[in-house]
Amino acid sequence: MPEIINTTFLRSIDRTYNVKSFRFDDQGGVDFRPGQFFQLFLDWEGEELSHFFSFSNSPTEKGYIEFTKKLSDSPYSQALLALQPGAQVRIKLPMGIFIFEGEYPKVAFLSGGIGITPIRSICKYLADTGSSSSIRVIYCSRTAADFVFREDFDEMEREDHNLSLTYMITEGEPPEGSTIMTGRLDSATVQKAIPDYLDRVFYVCGPPGMVKAMISMLKEDLGLPADKIVHENFMGY
Repeated sequence: MPEIINTTFLRSIDRTYNVKSFRFDDQGGVDFRPGQFFQLFLDWEGEELSHFFSFSNSPTEKGYIEFTKKLSDSPYSQALLALQPGAQVRIKLPMGIFIFEGEYPKVAFLSGGIGITPIRSICKYLADTGSSSSIRVIYCSRTAADFVFREDFDEMEREDHNLSLTYMITEGEPPEGSTIMTGRLDSATVQKAIPDYLDRVFYVCGPPGMVKAMISMLKEDLGLPADKIVHENFMGY
């Protein structure tokens, strides 16, 4: 069952030009599973604000709780940016069923934008625990500058031959010499990047519109049954 804990803000980490990770003390150890989320409460200008965030760190990465957010002009983003190391906050955790710990021999992840955060948690967990599951990830962003955790995924991919990523952008041109695909994430893309897609369980995470479109594509265009699709809507505002 979720519980509310009091914890301390440690630091923020720049991930891209408009995305930061925020780390908090795990108070000696927090019990969560890769892919789950939590609720963070902040005081801002006399009001209590709250937002749900997926863990972007793995349970194997001890000493902190981390989430990653695309920043905006919203009051919540401003409250986050105003946090100073040592600030006290309240967190309710853990929650969610978007979980994978190696239960299936073959899985695939379809992600858009900041929806990559729980997938980073899952992939890091699988790499650290030596899972034998075959993992395929298609990660779609607006431009090459919008990919979050690219260095982390590249390192995991080098060390874990069961993990393979395909990167896509919807605008602009990829850097010269890169293997980044261009266009929209559709059934043809899945068939090209994941030829054995019918053998896999698919996890889909991203903006609600993207999640809805991907579920429809997997079911109607590729013929996957509903019980082989796990999804989560991620609101990155």
